[in-house]
Amino acid sequence: MMVLWIVAAKIDGTELIFPKLSTTFGVFFREVARSEFYISVGNTVLRSLLSFFIAYISAAVFALLAAKSEVFRGLFYPVVVMLRALPTISVIFICYIAIKSWFRAVLIGFLVIFPTLYSAFYSAFMQCGGALADVGKVYGVQKKYILTKFIIPTVWRDMFSDVVGILALTVKLTIAAEAITVTRKSLGNLLHVGQVNFDMSMIFAYTLVAIILGALIEGAARLINKTVGGISLKCRQH
Repeated sequence: MMVLWIVAAKIDGTELIFPKLSTTFGVFFREVARSEFYISVGNTVLRSLLSFFIAYISAAVFALLAAKSEVFRGLFYPVVVMLRALPTISVIFICYIAIKSWFRAVLIGFLVIFPTLYSAFYSAFMQCGGALADVGKVYGVQKKYILTKFIIPTVWRDMFSDVVGILALTVKLTIAAEAITVTRKSLGNLLHVGQVNFDMSMIFAYTLVAIILGALIEGAARLINKTVGGISLKCRQH
């Protein structure tokens, strides 16, 4: 990718489309030295994580209810279909008009990722719930132990790859929502400033920041998964 970047910059020659590596990294280190940079990135991370955790907990609760009740599943299904069918750009425009600046990117991320998380949770609950419940009845295991020692660890393990992908998607959605809605003190807004000023080196620099941010969040998710896996193993042993 670096080689292609260098070649493209040489072909362009003007840095209007492909800025040089040296120019981009110069802007990158200049921006990193500013205090506003950390405030903006911190706000974006906070919005991304808040959006993801609200959607994650809500999806888990609603999926569990749907797995336990056919009536609830039938009533809630149209809501999931509607949210899944909503165009992302429509969600962004509606939230831009109706919601206050700081929280709108959180709501946008929630509305987009909730249906995917709900479907993933529902599938995981349906796959592991029935068989484990039957085993529990045969051996007289209490329901709370089936839930905490078998179902939750199994669902977490089966969903981990989906969770990492959805978390990365949430970060990208948050940045896009911030850029389109011009949310102050955010990574998306810094990209918007670069676009308004036709400053490709700034856009490339903050795109690099977004890539690094995504890699760090994914690394943190994998570390959490490793920790949870260890706790899950101890729970099963007890």
